[in-house]
Amino acid sequence: MGLINNAKLKAFFLISGGENNISTGELHHSISHFTGLVQTCDIDTTVEKTMPDVAQSKSYNLIFIDLYNSNWGNEIPLAIQKIVCNARTVFFNAQKNKYDEKQLLLSGLAGIFYLNEGLDIILRGITKLQKNERWFKRETMDSALNDLLIKENRANRLPARPNQRAINVPSLTRRENTIIGLVSCGAKNQEIADQLHISPNTVKTHLYSIFRKTSSRNRIELISWTQNYAVSIN
Repeated sequence: MGLINNAKLKAFFLISGGENNISTGELHHSISHFTGLVQTCDIDTTVEKTMPDVAQSKSYNLIFIDLYNSNWGNEIPLAIQKIVCNARTVFFNAQKNKYDEKQLLLSGLAGIFYLNEGLDIILRGITKLQKNERWFKRETMDSALNDLLIKENRANRLPARPNQRAINVPSLTRRENTIIGLVSCGAKNQEIADQLHISPNTVKTHLYSIFRKTSSRNRIELISWTQNYAVSIN
């Protein structure tokens, strides 16, 4: 998937700590380092010590929240929860082993960067975010997806890996409804291709169309969307 659009992205940085002076540009080296890397990726940055309101947050493509002096752990403050629900939010300068990544992912966070991470890791993560993807460890993404699949299967009293689940979303084509049903059951691209007798590339093309129509960015969001849709029509 390509960049969100051709326009230059805008990022807001919420920083903390009395040692930071925005007016003089005297910021903690970890903040200066991170914001500098974001700027090198051709992203406009705004650095403030005050949280933007919900309306203001919607004018930014990404909201970065500094956790260098954070002491709230996995319990995300209500003010930040509101931002997470309305804008793509990323934590940075996080202390390792202090946060439950899966809980943050399932809460809607777009990504997390840890204090003193390498240059290559940070740049790779920023590139993913520019492509409208999330930035978490692979094992975190897999574990969250597995939890959603278990929840989906229990809710519908399905076996762990059924061949197909009946889905009927009016905005999707018949083939797309078939594929979204298979994805909801945990099927991988190759498994879908084998069952429908189509190529893996054709599966990818259908998935991109499904993602667009459901405003989903990945399988996790698609399964969550499917769950919410099923509840809304029952």
